[in-house]
Amino acid sequence: KGRRGKEDLLRPSYRAIMSAGEEGITPEASKRICAHMNQDHAATVHALVTSTLSGSDARCKVQNCRMKSVSLAEYTLSYVLCDGDACSMKKAVVPFHPPLASADLVRPALIAEHHRALQPKFSWLVTDPVMRMLFGACILLGVGTALGKAELALRVDNAPWASSIVTTVFGSSESFAKVVIGSLYVSVAAHGLEALYTAYLCKTKLKMDVLTTCKWFLLNVCTGFPIMNKVTELVAVDMAARADKKK
Repeated sequence: KGRRGKEDLLRPSYRAIMSAGEEGITPEASKRICAHMNQDHAATVHALVTSTLSGSDARCKVQNCRMKSVSLAEYTLSYVLCDGDACSMKKAVVPFHPPLASADLVRPALIAEHHRALQPKFSWLVTDPVMRMLFGACILLGVGTALGKAELALRVDNAPWASSIVTTVFGSSESFAKVVIGSLYVSVAAHGLEALYTAYLCKTKLKMDVLTTCKWFLLNVCTGFPIMNKVTELVAVDMAARADKKK
């Protein structure tokens, strides 16, 4: 099979089923569109679900995401939301803005929803505890490296409380300065490699556009594995759905 791009969100056969045009989307067409999305674009459906979550639900795990119906006004999603061991079935209704004028507009509308749902959020650098910690640590390492080994050691020695802690843990302020600078170089290298892999997955597996891929790449450079984990989770969802389809 050839590579499928974003244009595959609706196959020609589905467009033929929707020949009613302005009359709307028939139940049969809705069923087939949903089947196609669930089997061939499971990562997109998963991302659509997570994009609807807010508050405490956004920190819960979601699974078994499915698109259940599509109309000119909206589409319906179902999913299982798990907070620890407590799981419950949920439903989300997402309206099209504006409502679609005809069935021919379903394909471009779903492509637009695909790109919207897969957009990363730079607000994660503040709202996600792990990303906030890692991003903050990278900033501190960068500041320390920018100061240079001699200046950083001098500033530590000039602060008695810092000097006491650093001497106890690292032996001397000079050793601490070397660790800070070395840690930054290691972090940049590790995050850079992770970011390249993330960009590869975004472009080849999840069919994201160049701008969205660059955003994921940049966030991965800033925070490391939490961003890569989000992308690999989407890829795993997509691969599992395709494997089930072949059974």
